[in-house]
Amino acid sequence: MPTAERRARAWTDTARMWHALGDGQQTFAALRHVDQAAPQEARRPALRALTSDLLYGPARVQGLREFAVRTGALVGEP
Repeated sequence: MPTAERRARAWTDTARMWHALGDGQQTFAALRHVDQAAPQEARRPALRALTSDLLYGPARVQGLREFAVRTGALVGEP
């Protein structure tokens, strides 16, 4: 894809799809791709909400808490 923002948008759609299917690991993997492609996109309110939902969901995903703090989905954590 020609721009970082478009790549991030494609990964955003992928993250939403995996989240709808209930796969926390794949959702987080797609969120990390968004952050790698265009870090500012991972800080958008919709993706912070998705990250937060994943964080407080039943599945435990390694590295998610740190990602949530870094992207602003979890405020006030060290």
